[in-house]
Amino acid sequence: MYSPEEAAALKKRNFHSIREMIRLSYTVGFNLMSPTRWDRALRVWTIVLSLSSLASLYGHSQMFLHYIGDIPQIVETVSTALQFLTSIAKMWYILFAHRRIYELLRKARCHELLQRCELFAAISDLPVAQSLRQRVEDIMQHYWGSTRRQLLIYLYSCIALTSNYFISSFASNLYRYFTRPAGSFDIALPLPSLYPGWQDKGLAFPYYHIQMYLESCSLYICGMCAVSFDGIFIVLCLHSVGLMESLIEMIAGATSPLVPPERRVEYLRCCIYQYQRVASFAEEVNDCFRHITLTQFLFSLFGWGLALFQMSVGLGNSSSITMIRMTMYLMAAGYQIVVYCYNGQRFVTASEQIAGAFYACEWYEESREFRQLIRMMLMRTNRCFRLDVSWFLPMSLPTLMSMVRTSGQYFLLLQNVNEK
Repeated sequence: MYSPEEAAALKKRNFHSIREMIRLSYTVGFNLMSPTRWDRALRVWTIVLSLSSLASLYGHSQMFLHYIGDIPQIVETVSTALQFLTSIAKMWYILFAHRRIYELLRKARCHELLQRCELFAAISDLPVAQSLRQRVEDIMQHYWGSTRRQLLIYLYSCIALTSNYFISSFASNLYRYFTRPAGSFDIALPLPSLYPGWQDKGLAFPYYHIQMYLESCSLYICGMCAVSFDGIFIVLCLHSVGLMESLIEMIAGATSPLVPPERRVEYLRCCIYQYQRVASFAEEVNDCFRHITLTQFLFSLFGWGLALFQMSVGLGNSSSITMIRMTMYLMAAGYQIVVYCYNGQRFVTASEQIAGAFYACEWYEESREFRQLIRMMLMRTNRCFRLDVSWFLPMSLPTLMSMVRTSGQYFLLLQNVNEK
């Protein structure tokens, strides 16, 4: 479909659309571009970040035990601990599935499935070729533009939230250091945690610095690992949707007057070959994400309810800081699941339209072989593609609404327990 020059320009343009995600992935230890000799060092950095975050789990557990009877105090500790544990699970998954993820991203960035499509070479001498190619390019460009918009919204939401946690703790410690006597105040850490043995050390070196390092590592991977991992899902999912809609455009032209009747069987066969490639790619994407996303969905069931509860506590105490922080938290964490369910719904909807495209052809006026191929494809496309959360449920809008209702029930439960 593309000449070498066009393929190089396309690869560069697609890199530009996701460059923030690719550069950010380096900071959490992943190279999503071509393999280099520094990849081993990046893996070491991934291990260091994840182990440092796991070490901070001690501070969260001590905070939980110390305030076990104070539900508003421990809610944020539990929710942030669940968030960075989920991020660690994603980091280790990418660490072991790095090659597989890299190959899927490479296919998406280069539009490999479209380059391998025989249809454009088979109809290169027909008037329909140029218009079909233009429609396919417009579809793919539309979905890469949508990918960039979703990535930027998600990135800015996570940056705003993590910056709020870090800057507020750092600024609070500086203010207390210059305005209060040494040892007369408790230090504020980026994430709510408690280190009992160092509680009376204040800002002394190295106690304060170790605590800040551990909690900052946890905070950083909460936001940046989420953008890297979920960003990969956005790219692959929307690229799959673009491939499906491109295939639908190809199928729609099978009985076009611009295609001679004697060449329509060959045209349809090329569409069937492309369908097989798209089906294999969609299955790979589903297999890559179906199990690891279960932790994210389970966390969000609790996380949204906890955040709503914290917002109600902040509203009752007239705490604007808590209200702002929890609002930002809900925007980032909520958008995280919306990305999965909304794009998963687009994935399912596009795949369902493939069968309709085969049936919508004017097959009843074609040859016996053409009709036989259409019947075969109607049977094969009866089962649409979808993205699953393990073996339990699909990524779809009904799933999103069920999660919202369940989170609301957790919120009401926490409120009732706190009032008692």
